[in-house]
Amino acid sequence: MESRRMESRRRRIVRVRRRRMFVAVVLAAALLAVVLAAAALSGGHVQAQSSGSTVMLVPVEGVIDTRVADFVIRNIEEAEKGAATSVLLELDTPGGFEEPMRDIIKKMANSPLPVIAFVYPSGARAASAGTFIMNAADLAAMAPGTNLGASHPVAVGLDPSSPEGEKAVNDAAAYMRSLAEANGRNADWAELAVRQSVSASAEEALDLQVIDMMSDDPESLLASADGFTTVAKSITLETSGAVIKRAEMSFWDRLARLLLNPNVVFLLLLLGLIALAYEFAHPGIGVGAFVGFICLALAIYALTVLPVSFAGLALIIIGFALFAADLYVTSYGLLSIGGIVSLLLGSYMLFDSSYPYLRVSLPVSIALALVTGAFFIIIVQAAVRARRMPVQTGSGAMVGATGHAQTSLEPTGQVHVRGEIWSAESCEGENIEKGEEIEVVEVSGLMLKVRPLK
Repeated sequence: MESRRMESRRRRIVRVRRRRMFVAVVLAAALLAVVLAAAALSGGHVQAQSSGSTVMLVPVEGVIDTRVADFVIRNIEEAEKGAATSVLLELDTPGGFEEPMRDIIKKMANSPLPVIAFVYPSGARAASAGTFIMNAADLAAMAPGTNLGASHPVAVGLDPSSPEGEKAVNDAAAYMRSLAEANGRNADWAELAVRQSVSASAEEALDLQVIDMMSDDPESLLASADGFTTVAKSITLETSGAVIKRAEMSFWDRLARLLLNPNVVFLLLLLGLIALAYEFAHPGIGVGAFVGFICLALAIYALTVLPVSFAGLALIIIGFALFAADLYVTSYGLLSIGGIVSLLLGSYMLFDSSYPYLRVSLPVSIALALVTGAFFIIIVQAAVRARRMPVQTGSGAMVGATGHAQTSLEPTGQVHVRGEIWSAESCEGENIEKGEEIEVVEVSGLMLKVRPLK
């Protein structure tokens, strides 16, 4: 009877696991279909048909990273191959990384097409790396209510006052001056933007000859730029009445940029470690491990691109170690509190940069640290306690159960345990009298091995 129950229970578990796996596969397939459909519907160009000249408008928004550089370079190359007569970079950026910025500038300088840089819309900025790109442009323009400047370099892991830090500043200042001189702009101000982090509004930039013109929108800019002759390339622009062909980032480009957000990286890192911890504490069909490895892989990809501090990463791992230790050591919550503090410090130190857009924000850091601590204190501890509880079903539940001998065991016979009659054998080979109290010590098939209860 017990064997039939165990077999029935085993089949139910198998069916439940198969259903869960089926649901997981269906959900994964549906998610993949949505992603592919979104990718198919995004990333194209919207272009009006016209027989006039065409300008490729490339938006440069947010932090300038490798994905933005690839996007800009790819669209400049497309403009060169197509019928475009010029490229218009629409800037709204707080800055970014040096290498992607230099890659963009090299492509701008070596393109046969004139490249226009326009800080737009009102309220936008072209700070730090954005100012370098402005000075590298064949024509630099700004909309009212915008600003540029503050281009002092922040070398990862370098003290600005150290000899290495001074070399980085000198190199950036010389680079900025050379770009401004090549395009006939105010090189002195450009150098001050690096050395003293000076900034300028659109009106100030025009008065200081940092830019070439002001305009309210791309259409009016192209009308005003018609007939302008560039300094570096000596090209006279023909942009009056030009059709604007706007480039859009593909779904995959946007997803990759999202993964490079420091807040998202910290979230993925914590989710990955949490999922793996839950899988170890409550083994199932491997969903936790699968999710954990995916999140960690995405986080590692971002950490190889961003200026990561290994000290901060170590503190995050130590925080998880403290949470895990609190599951097995009676610390009255002190280890978990230490884990939360370690996560907070680790998130603060995770990225080696003074720029806010390259750091984990404080509200996100506090929220995720507290959620992680609550997860370990409530959910994982409950799972560990459940695993330590004695088995309540199946043959394992019979071990330790008590009853009485239904017949004399000499050394075999029958016993009454939990309302049922079982064949039993005395584990010591001794005789047990009928009616004597017994305890189950082992289950072997349908035979219980018992001993007298003393």
